[in-house]
Amino acid sequence: MLLTSSYELKTAFAYARNFSLERKLFYIDSQMILLGILDSYANDIAIEHTDREKLIAWLNVLDWEKHPGISVPSGSRPKVNIMPEAERMLENAAYYQKKLGDKQLHPQHIILSLLSIENRCQYKFQQLGIVFETYLEQVRQQRGITADIPFRSPRIRSSRIPFLLPLLRLFYTKEQKKKYADRYFREAQTLLQYNEIEKCRALCGQVLQMQPDHVSALWLTGITWRVERKFKKALLYYEKVHKYHPAHTGVIAEMAHCFSELGNHAWAQHLYAHALSLNPGSAELLNSIGFECINMRQYIEAISYFDQAIAYDEECAYAYNNKGYVLMHLGFLPAAKELIIKSLEFNKGNAYAYRNLALLNLKEKNDAGAREMLLQAKRYRFSRNYGDEVDQLLMRLNTAS
Repeated sequence: MLLTSSYELKTAFAYARNFSLERKLFYIDSQMILLGILDSYANDIAIEHTDREKLIAWLNVLDWEKHPGISVPSGSRPKVNIMPEAERMLENAAYYQKKLGDKQLHPQHIILSLLSIENRCQYKFQQLGIVFETYLEQVRQQRGITADIPFRSPRIRSSRIPFLLPLLRLFYTKEQKKKYADRYFREAQTLLQYNEIEKCRALCGQVLQMQPDHVSALWLTGITWRVERKFKKALLYYEKVHKYHPAHTGVIAEMAHCFSELGNHAWAQHLYAHALSLNPGSAELLNSIGFECINMRQYIEAISYFDQAIAYDEECAYAYNNKGYVLMHLGFLPAAKELIIKSLEFNKGNAYAYRNLALLNLKEKNDAGAREMLLQAKRYRFSRNYGDEVDQLLMRLNTAS
């Protein structure tokens, strides 16, 4: 009974199936299931109507992947495969179904599960101000419950690495090495998605021992170190990737971010400027250069870059927020507050904007408002992305009170 689908989910799966067949994809993944839920079932899913419409629009414009090697189904009702990541998502949804005490699997369980997985859906949800904690609060309020429902990411099994693998590799042919490297890398990608950072890095290590020039494994290893905020180690791998792809703006930007976090803001600014020369008109890069200007106390230059970013992308939330921070630093508090709040209209889950509002409240001697904003920043995972500043500010406020 635990995985028995509700009528709404059956409708959503039918939508996902038709969506897949119309595009000759022949698979169903988590994003398709979410699209089916949002498009065919609008009631009682704890998402505001405008946010729901934004998610539907975003999902419809995704570049859906045509997976190579999938045979074309035959018959009047061709079979559509459910991808492994969708199966894991459903298994995790059953966990939330059990915790909420429901007899059938509902859309709310699916969304809770999606919010526990690192992927494009989770990122888009957060832009709308929806993370696991906030969505769970809405579900609790709707149902009038106080039960403890802990966060749980889907568990996956990866290949067991034989103890004698280093010795066995000596006898592998070139084709065998490529076969195992490809398999381990695919598993490493999945492990990163489900927050299994160390396992991901270990598998990438196995790939690199067989193929030292495996650029994707180098890149993924760099990401695992960046996620843990170990920027020196991340930089070592990004620099290796850069040797193979010297004009890749994403690689250059990641290197710049590492240098910035390590305190070398001048070199970070230089790298961002180089990336911008390769990709003129990038609002993201213009914002990043402006942020480095802040770090070097070049406030007028910073505002210029943020204005350029907004000119290219009028919904560039980070540029509004950062410009607001500069104006706050210069003493223009009302204008700063207006810009930071505007940034939250475009990205409701921007932890840095809540941190800036907290600083503004502290300048206005509003400790209660500052505490509320700091808690919001924590909710949107400030610590994971930016460090322990918010925790320290909360500690000081608690000590003072």
